[in-house]
Amino acid sequence: MTNRKVLVSGSDGRIGKATVRELKDHGYDVTPADIDRREAWNTQIVDFTDLGHVIGVMQGHDAVVHLAAIPSPEAHTNELVFSNNVVSTFNVLEAATILGVKQVVLASSISALGYAYRHRFFHPLYVPIDEEHPLLSQDSYGLSKLIGEALAEGFSRRSPDMSLISLRFTLVVDEREREWIKPARECPPDSEAAFGAFWTYVDVRDAAAACRLALEYTQPGHEAVFINSPHIYRHEDIRDLLAQHFPGDYPTAEHIRGSVSPVDPGKAQRLLGWTARYNWNGELFES
Repeated sequence: MTNRKVLVSGSDGRIGKATVRELKDHGYDVTPADIDRREAWNTQIVDFTDLGHVIGVMQGHDAVVHLAAIPSPEAHTNELVFSNNVVSTFNVLEAATILGVKQVVLASSISALGYAYRHRFFHPLYVPIDEEHPLLSQDSYGLSKLIGEALAEGFSRRSPDMSLISLRFTLVVDEREREWIKPARECPPDSEAAFGAFWTYVDVRDAAAACRLALEYTQPGHEAVFINSPHIYRHEDIRDLLAQHFPGDYPTAEHIRGSVSPVDPGKAQRLLGWTARYNWNGELFES
């Protein structure tokens, strides 16, 4: 994989920074690109909602990791969140198709399931949730990620030799988020955004590793995978948490108890060889 030239959009964001470092450490030739320059590397200033910008910066690359997005519906209007995320994803896929770039990794989200920012209550159809569970989002952010995956499916039909991976990231934990999680483990914030990800998390270094491993998966077609730790960050038993926040009659597998995640990351391991290495506190899991 050494010397492959990879464009990373959203390079100066949390996952982007870790991904650029991860790829460089593994011998990739990386072009960072973002709407603003916040890191010491030579970030290319690109508006990913402008197709001309995207085609211009993508020329000469072998692959793209598209991480640029508005990451929630909380700080922007619904129409801006939706249009920015959907148009930028379309532009990346359109530019890749025009330029013959055969490998695209997209940042999707657990929010595509629809629980994190739901407007009306609904419970899971079954637990553990896997990639066969329907995407039932109602909000602008979740819908933008749902449509991003639908776009990837469409472009895989248009260009059957493309390899497209949608990484459904959950709460991404870095040093800043760890400070939030410490009290949240004992006295959680009372918001659906907090428990709508089913108390799952992924260390930012593991998120970056998932991006690299997705680049190393070259089978044509589109696949979506959940990227989360096999454990939750809360102290309580997951069954008690589900009963409190997601009451209802739905099948729950016997092994979903204690700290076991109700969202199954097994497909990422089977498909990409990815497993979470770090606990919520930044320490390596015991082997």
